Amino acid sequence: MNIFKRCIIFSIFIFSAVNASAGIVTVRILTSRVINTFIFSPLSGSYKLLGDGKLIADSADGSGIFQMSIENDSILLKTFERTIGKFASIKFFAKENPSSFKIKAVVPESKLRVYDDDMEVSLSADRKQFLLVNKVDLEKYIGGVVESESGTKTSLEYYKLQSILCRTYLLANLNRHIADGYQVCDDVHCQAYLSKCKESEIAQAVTATKGLVVVDNDLNLITAAFHSNCGGQTVNSQDVWSISTGYLKSVKDTFCLRQPHAKWQRTIPLEDWKSYLQLKHKYPVDDTIKMNTASNFNQANGRAIFFVDKDLKIPLKVIRADFQLKSTYFSVEQKGDNVVFSGRGYGHGVGLCQEGAMKMAKFKYSYKSILSYYYKDVHLVDLSALNYFRQE
Repeated sequence: MNIFKRCIIFSIFIFSAVNASAGIVTVRILTSRVINTFIFSPLSGSYKLLGDGKLIADSADGSGIFQMSIENDSILLKTFERTIGKFASIKFFAKENPSSFKIKAVVPESKLRVYDDDMEVSLSADRKQFLLVNKVDLEKYIGGVVESESGTKTSLEYYKLQSILCRTYLLANLNRHIADGYQVCDDVHCQAYLSKCKESEIAQAVTATKGLVVVDNDLNLITAAFHSNCGGQTVNSQDVWSISTGYLKSVKDTFCLRQPHAKWQRTIPLEDWKSYLQLKHKYPVDDTIKMNTASNFNQANGRAIFFVDKDLKIPLKVIRADFQLKSTYFSVEQKGDNVVFSGRGYGHGVGLCQEGAMKMAKFKYSYKSILSYYYKDVHLVDLSALNYFRQE
């Protein structure tokens, strides 16, 4: 690709990404729950409340508690004192910055959650469940994602790295749900986003890395894949998703080996194992030699892609999914009438090993060093420093 064409593509990328990073993200919250009734209450600041575009309350604050439920294909809005009315949509707009709100599902009941900025309430197409959308500043969203994905017991340097990866992932998948009326969901389908960021060190990391994203040699946002623990070796992207990338390559990782998710075991009856292999994969279980091989499979010397017999090409990722195993990095050993899966790691194994990266950060590796350890031939781009591209 010539330098002129690269600059044009880069200018377009920067223009789009800077616009996104300067704005808001629309996130569906409580995505996986079918909610019939919930309660909304401002936590900080005050809110303007609109029903079907008309002003209901101009300054709702922490003293106001609003209950919403589904009734006859509409949203019934109430307070403890009175019924306000029925609406097709309800919007809560923050009047000050910062402002935050509490939300709690009542039917069925769930834990209270806290979010920043605005919320829009409508019903799904079948009118049987709520569609709750948090309209939130992008960097505040990143803070909430980092806390949801990483927890609150690691280091500032790791939080910086995770902030950059979560921001990169968001911008690469910004309109994944645009046809559904929002940009991203709060589930692992996009990125986990369980609440606003409450940890000051995470907020500090997000601020310190504001605008930073990761690109490959062609200036494309990378697939910022990460997982809990690789068990000692990450996986090539093509071995999991059949898509080869120059930066998601298998690397040895000794940092995660003594971490919480480094090892696991699962025991199943031998007869169940035989039935599974025969019925799903047509494995010759009556062949004593082959069955002995299938019941004594070893990955001690590194990760494999296929199980035992390369001619049958049984992907390990299929066995993992069928038995809901923590990873594909497992060995199988027959013990009496059972087979024991002895596994390593937790997750798909591609990209960043979170527990390994956390350990590296504790050993005082910089977030840039950790990034280059798990992702090959990638580059950090500071969007705010490249605004001049928008003027070319």
